[in-house]
Amino acid sequence: MKTYQYLFGLALSTIFICSSCSKDFLTLYPEGNLNEGIFYKTEADFQQAVIGAYTPLRDIANNAFWMDEMRSDNATFDYYEKDRGSAARENISSFMDDATNGVTIIRYQANFIGISRTNAILDHIEGAAISDSIKKQVIGEAKALRGHYYFDLVKTFGGVPLQLHEILKTDDAYLARASVEEVYTQIISDLKDALNLLPVPKFVAVETGRINKGVVATELAAVYMQKKDYASAIPLLQSVATMGYSLMTNFRDIFNPANKNANANKELIFDVQYQSGTTGQSSSFIYRFIPNTPNTTLFLGVNFNVNGFGGWNVPTDNLIALFETGDTRLDASVGVAEGTLNSSQDFVASKLVSAVGYVPPAGVKVKYFCKKFYYPPYPNINQNTDQNWTLYRYADVLLMLAECLNETNKPGEALPYVNQVRTRAFGNSTNNITTTDQAGLRNAIALERRRELAFENKRWYDLIRTGQAITVMNAYGITAKAKFPYLLPQSFNVTENRLVYPIPQREMDLNKKLVQNLGY
Repeated sequence: MKTYQYLFGLALSTIFICSSCSKDFLTLYPEGNLNEGIFYKTEADFQQAVIGAYTPLRDIANNAFWMDEMRSDNATFDYYEKDRGSAARENISSFMDDATNGVTIIRYQANFIGISRTNAILDHIEGAAISDSIKKQVIGEAKALRGHYYFDLVKTFGGVPLQLHEILKTDDAYLARASVEEVYTQIISDLKDALNLLPVPKFVAVETGRINKGVVATELAAVYMQKKDYASAIPLLQSVATMGYSLMTNFRDIFNPANKNANANKELIFDVQYQSGTTGQSSSFIYRFIPNTPNTTLFLGVNFNVNGFGGWNVPTDNLIALFETGDTRLDASVGVAEGTLNSSQDFVASKLVSAVGYVPPAGVKVKYFCKKFYYPPYPNINQNTDQNWTLYRYADVLLMLAECLNETNKPGEALPYVNQVRTRAFGNSTNNITTTDQAGLRNAIALERRRELAFENKRWYDLIRTGQAITVMNAYGITAKAKFPYLLPQSFNVTENRLVYPIPQREMDLNKKLVQNLGY
C-alpha cells in the first residue's frame, strides 16, 4: 500500500459524512477520497475533524511507556520465559531494538496520521464560511496538535519529512527527511501561532482534554528546553503559573479517574483522554503494569489471565532507593506484591503491601509494580478502564521553571518553585531544598523530577536534554546485567546513535528518499 493511500484512509477514519436533502444531494463524488465537496463546509464539520485529529494521541500513549520510561533507569520488565513473543518490547528497554521493531512503527505512523489530519483541516479552513471565533479555535488546535506530533517525532526519531499540506497526489507523499533544526523551526512556528489564537484555560468539564493557551505555553517551553534555550522557556512557564493551575493537595489524587474533570483537578494541563465502554476509547495501562500472574483477582478485583501481558514498567531498585523517608510519592507510585511461585513457576500473589520501609521477608517471592495508575476495583470487562494518560501537569511546570531559572543563573528564584512540589510530597516544608549552588541545585531538581514524574515518560528525555543519557544508562546497564542473567552481553551498549530510534524499516521500504539514522 502506498504511503499516500495509507494516510488518506486513516485521515478519513474518524470523519462520518451524512447526506442531506439539499440541492447538492445528487452531486456524486468518488468514494474513498477525502472530498471537500461534501465535508469541510460547516462549523460542525471542522469541530468533528479536530476531534479526529486528537485520536492518534491514544495510539502514541498506548506505546510510549515502552519507548520512553522503559528506555530509562526508572523502569524495567518482568522477564517471562514461557512466552518470548514480547522480545521486541524487551529489546527497546535493553537498547537492542532495530528498524523492524513493531512498537516503534506504531508511534511513527500515529504521529503522521495526526499530522495528516491537521494538514487537511488547515488546508480547507481558510475559505470556509464559518465564524471567525470558530476559525481561530480550530486553526489554533490544529496547529498545536501538528506541533505536538512533530515534537514527539523529532525527539524520538530525529529529523523526519515535513508534511505541511494535505497529500493529494503520489509525488507529494514521498519527501526526504528534514533536518532536526528545520523540524524544530516548524514546531515553534506552529506553537507560536496557536498560542496567539487559543484562549486561557476555563476549568470547566466541557473543555476537558482540549488544547488551550496553557497547554501550548507549556509545550512550547518544553520545546525550548529540549533545545537548551532556557531563557525563552521562562516567560512561557511564568505565564502558565498565572493561569489558574494549582497542585492537588494529595499526590495520590492526581491520577484518580474520578478526578479527571478539569474543574475537579486543576493540576492537569494536558492529558490523553480515555473512556471505558464499548466505543473503543478505553485504556488498559494497569493490565500492562501489574505483575504477570495466572490470577489477577487480588490486583483488579476480577480475574484476567495476564500471564504474558503484564509485567511492564516495573520500578527499578535504582528508582525506589531515591525516595526519602516521609515522601508520600513512594507509596503512591510503587506497589509491592508478595506471593509464591506455583508448580508452573508462575507468580501467585497473596498480599499487597506498602513500599514504605519495605524489606522483603525471607522465603517470599516479591514483585514490584507501577502503582501510579492503579485505582481498583476494575469492571468485569477486560482491558477497559477510564484511566487518562497525563502529558503535562502543573508540578511538571513548576519543576521546568525551577530548572530554567537555575540554568540562567537564578538559583535563588528557582527554589520556591521546586519547594512547592516538595512541600506537597512531604506534607510540610521541613524537607525543602535550601542550596543556591547552581550545580547542587541542578542535581536536586533532576532528582525531584525523577521522583515526582516517575512513570510519566519524562525521564528518558530529561537524560537526553541534560547530556546524561549515555553515562547514566551504560552505568545502569552494568548493574542490570549483573542482576538479570537473561540480559545479553551486548545489551545496554548506549552510544550517541541510540539517543534516537531508527526510522521504521517499512517506511524506508516505501519511501526511497529516506535515509536511516546512523548505527541502525
